[in-house]
Amino acid sequence: MNVKQEKNHIVDVLFVLALFVVFTLSALVLVILGANVYRQTVSYMDDNYTARTAYSYLTEKVRQNDLYDSVSVGELEGCTALVLTREIGGADYATYLYLHDGSLRELFMRQGSDIGSDPLSAGREIMPLQDWDLQNAGEHLLHIGLTLEDGSCKELYISLHSH
Repeated sequence: MNVKQEKNHIVDVLFVLALFVVFTLSALVLVILGANVYRQTVSYMDDNYTARTAYSYLTEKVRQNDLYDSVSVGELEGCTALVLTREIGGADYATYLYLHDGSLRELFMRQGSDIGSDPLSAGREIMPLQDWDLQNAGEHLLHIGLTLEDGSCKELYISLHSH
């Protein structure tokens, strides 16, 4: 083998190696970019799911009680609560939706009954929620402002039929 053929052979090998390195780096950059896009998409979908779940839950609870029973903004042990009242078998019952220890909770109880020294902890935890603001926004309109776990704020208006 002469020197010229040896130089051509080395250049060919180096060219193939350089091409392989460029291809590998390009594939790595594409994987990293794809992982970032996937992570952002999952985060957006998770936030959107949390907001939609909160909206759907509150709207459905109001709709279940709205036509025949009473829906109002009230209090439970000093906490602002959405109070859904209903008569069952001649007795009055209330479902309280309220915020306690960073979560939305639901408590169903017979009105006037004693459920212990800490009724706020007795409610079933529904979902994490930082804060909420309940207001009657009109004669037949309920306004709910939600602060989700990530700190984003959402607003919801629900038309009431029972008032």
